[in-house]
Amino acid sequence: MAVIDLQRMATPRAASFLRASPREGRTLEDVLSGAWEDLTAHRTATCPICDGAMEPRYGSGPSAVGGRCGGCRGELA
Repeated sequence: MAVIDLQRMATPRAASFLRASPREGRTLEDVLSGAWEDLTAHRTATCPICDGAMEPRYGSGPSAVGGRCGGCRGELA
């Protein structure tokens, strides 16, 4: 298996991004996981799109199967 040195092959600007430290703050995974945790706990979640109130949505059973935002009408399913 050959090893590719991306920093050597990249332009100077692209190489600086390869060496950059990771971004701080919440990731998309953090935002979506938090919303799912709230919805499955039968709580109102913060909409990942508009920061509105996302209410749990139920199927035929007692567990939440997703959520719908009252503001932007976005859905998690």
